Parts: sequence; structure tokens; C-alpha cells
Amino acid sequence: MRKHANFPDNLHQPRPGYFTWRDPRDGKTHILGRVPLAQAIHEAQEANLAITAGTTKSLAERIAYESHTVADLLEKMPVSPKEETAKSRRYLDKIIRSKVGTVECAELRTKHLAELLEATVADDKTATAKILRARLVAVCKRGMALGWMDANPATMTESVRVKVKRRRLKLEEFQAILDVAPKVADWLSNAMLLALVSGQDRSTIARWPRKCVYDGFARIHRTKTGVNVEIPVGLRLDAIGMSLQDVITRCRSTGVISKYLVHHVVVKNGTKRGDPVSLSKISVSFAEARLIAGIAGDDAPTFHEIRSLAKRLYEKQGGVDTKALLGHLSDQSAATYLDSRGLEPIRVKLGG
Repeated sequence: MRKHANFPDNLHQPRPGYFTWRDPRDGKTHILGRVPLAQAIHEAQEANLAITAGTTKSLAERIAYESHTVADLLEKMPVSPKEETAKSRRYLDKIIRSKVGTVECAELRTKHLAELLEATVADDKTATAKILRARLVAVCKRGMALGWMDANPATMTESVRVKVKRRRLKLEEFQAILDVAPKVADWLSNAMLLALVSGQDRSTIARWPRKCVYDGFARIHRTKTGVNVEIPVGLRLDAIGMSLQDVITRCRSTGVISKYLVHHVVVKNGTKRGDPVSLSKISVSFAEARLIAGIAGDDAPTFHEIRSLAKRLYEKQGGVDTKALLGHLSDQSAATYLDSRGLEPIRVKLGG
């Protein structure tokens, strides 16, 4: 490789009229190509200045960004302390990495991301596309904070609209699924009853601690929102004739000592007696029992719909603060919760 005495540092001419510049930091060669000598010298001088003074322009700009790909940026994203959130983000990041991971952050355009989102929607994954867009916005925002990107191309993509396909779960359907639940999993009936009487979501049900009753209240933590809720164990759902205390007692009477109310009772597929049940296992098992009960169709209700059913049944029954039960902050409880920095739980009130 030819290096002329009057050339700036790091500028080379491997063959007549063809120029390259070698980054002294990592030895990587950058192609300038067939350009006039004066331009090659100018580009090399600016690149050298970029290393020592931090200025970026033309070739210098390429050097500043070259080593930072979208895959590199994903590695810089903070990890959520919530297991399910972290798992969801890893899934989304895998999609992003496979499609645009090799693209330089400085070269990432709205077109790249729009094509990714449209392909996801076309694959009948509208819900995934919606959360994928939100993840892309967050990733690009992080890229701007690091100085790897000058703008956020994800914000310019079209918002994804998700059409709700699932229909509401009816009490008759719940009863039909409950009847066949033991055929699918020994813990499924307990999970369903706990969800219906308490009105809590899947993640709360899956990690509901065995030791939870204090002074007549079941104390739980909603991992999804970070809200603490206290539910009186005397809460009774007249539609099925069971109280929360009845369900808790039932969950504790499996003959297996576990840290959780909903747990595996037999050793199966690598699980041990007393192990908590995964969220995906709850969803899959409920869907299997639903099919056995003869409830099918693309709009068939999921386990999550038990929460909505509980709200509707309690509102019809009356005397239950369903807003507090579901972990939603009322104006008054919101003030208490915020004033105490989240230490005070939302206490569900009965009667009145």
C-alpha cells in the first residue's frame, strides 16, 4: 500500500487514484474510493481531527457512528426488574435484531422500521406490531441519549391499531371450563377460582403467596402495576357461593407444601411438587380446558377474561369496591398511595 510523504496521517493510496483511510484506533480501513487527491486529503484531515478534537463531518461522521449498530444499541437498553416484562422485551429485541440489527444507528431510517412493522402486521401479528413499535421508539430514544442517533425514526412510523378480537367470558362458560379443568391440570381449578373471586390478573394469581392473610385481609402485590392490594378474606362472590377464604383454604389443601397458592401437585415435565405455575402454562392449560368444554373459535375468551367476568359479577352483586379490588386507583386512594410513596396498600371495602 502506497503512502506518500505529503499525505496526511492515515491516508493511503493502494493503487493510483484510489484512496483509503485507516483508523489508528482499531486499524480498520475505510474506503474513500476514486476521488480527487485534494478531496482525499481533505477527508483524511477531517477524520484525523475527529479523533483528536471530536468534530464530525463527511468521512469523520462515518467513523463516529460506524461501530454502533442497532444490535449494539439493543445491548445498551436497561433490563426491567420484572421477569415477564424482561421476557417480552427479549422477544421483541430478537425480532429487531434479526431484521435491522446490522444497520448502523446513524443510517437507520423510518423506512427500515415501517417495513418491519408492516411485515409483522401482514403476518397477522397486529398486537405484536403494536408493542414492537413502542419498543422501537424506546430503543431509538436511547440511541439519541447515547449520541449514536440524531433523530428518532420510530416516532414517524404509523401507529398500529389493534382490533379487539376476544369476546367476554360468560359465567356459564366459566362453569363449563371449571368442570373439565381437572382433566387438564390439577392446579387449574384453583387458579380459575382464585382469579374469579379475587378479580386479579394472571401474573398475580401465578405468584400469590401461600402466606398472605394478615388481620383478616389477603395482602398481594400486583407486579404489573406495582400496586399493593388488601382484600378482605370475607369477600364472597354470590354467583358461585364461595368466599376468598374458601378459595385460599382450598388452595392450601392440596397436600403439598408450597410458597404459592397455585402450584404443581405432581412431578411432570420437569416440574417439582410445590413449584409455581408459569404464566404461559396457565394460558395454555386454560385454552385446552376451554376446547374440551366445547368453547372454540378465534374469538374464544382467554384466562385474562376471568378478571372482567369478576368485575361484572361483583358490580351486579353490589357492595364491593371493584375499582380497588382490581387494583385501580380511585381519586381518594390515589392521593393516599402517592403521599405514602406507595407504602400504603389499596384496601378493598365491602358494603355500602
